[in-house]
Amino acid sequence: MVAASENKENESPNKPRKCGLATKERAVRNSKLKDGALKPSSLQLCIKKHDSDSNSGNLWDHSDSEAAPASSWSTLPNRSLICRPLPVDIGRCTCVIVKESSPDGFCGGSLYSLYTYEGQGRQNRKLAVAHHRRRNGKSEFRVAQNFKGLLMSSEEGLVGNVTANLMGSKYHIWDQGTLNSGPKQSKLLSAVVRFSCTVATWIGSYRRIKAWLPKHQSMQLKSSTTQIQHINGLPIDWQEHMGNSVHLQLLSRVPHFNKIWKQYELDYRDGGIPGLSVKSSVKNFQLMLENNGRQTILQLGRVGKSKYVMDYRYPLTGYQAFCISLASIDSKLCCMV
Repeated sequence: MVAASENKENESPNKPRKCGLATKERAVRNSKLKDGALKPSSLQLCIKKHDSDSNSGNLWDHSDSEAAPASSWSTLPNRSLICRPLPVDIGRCTCVIVKESSPDGFCGGSLYSLYTYEGQGRQNRKLAVAHHRRRNGKSEFRVAQNFKGLLMSSEEGLVGNVTANLMGSKYHIWDQGTLNSGPKQSKLLSAVVRFSCTVATWIGSYRRIKAWLPKHQSMQLKSSTTQIQHINGLPIDWQEHMGNSVHLQLLSRVPHFNKIWKQYELDYRDGGIPGLSVKSSVKNFQLMLENNGRQTILQLGRVGKSKYVMDYRYPLTGYQAFCISLASIDSKLCCMV
């Protein structure tokens, strides 16, 4: 009697036990009809036939439902993103800079990697790596597309290097002369970055940044098949031609002062950085063209202890944007007075 009463919980009420077998047979027939609607070569059908979990087929239907849409730069190869100005019709390109441990073969220094930020559910691409070290107290960055390019000077993966003065207030960005197809050239001055000396205070200060770029960069569309004009670089005596329009000048946007938190802050809400929370940092900046203060050409924001998000647009190349950001990340004596 006790055994019979315990089995009542597993039986259908007011129905004989053999009715459960009929229900099971109908369920099997319905499953076969549903599977028959799928093509014999369907991967979903194959998964359902060989997986004992009846709910596993639902995973196939929703596996990509949360993936972010493809980025506007997803079809551009890595070298184009690094070495050529970003096409105008792409808008902006969002990347992440991460400070990582140096692999074998590097004697000290720090390593920074540049990744594209493709969004949730998509694979980011590594565009470049930079090795930082100091010589006689001065910072130097060596930038390449891969580790082999950092170790071997003759390797095609080497892109260029960044040199700084002792105070860390001025940086020169050089490329190897191989950014465009054709015979190898001498090093070109790709950009100059200058930081104004500031006095650090308890309420937090901000840096004033100016950057100068060569103006000989032609406009390019993503769909264009024409060859891009060569980047000639800044002339060595570029400062003597300040009024001749031989270069572009970028200026940093002045941050607003948060009276509650007693610190300077920049507004990143319209910066195209979804899903990343930017933290306050003296290394953050937003650069705009001298004659167009509304549009942000390059911005950098700290999102972690050793992680930064970078967002750039035309007329910058990925290499220029990466190096300007590295200059801001680098520690400076001029900001410790």
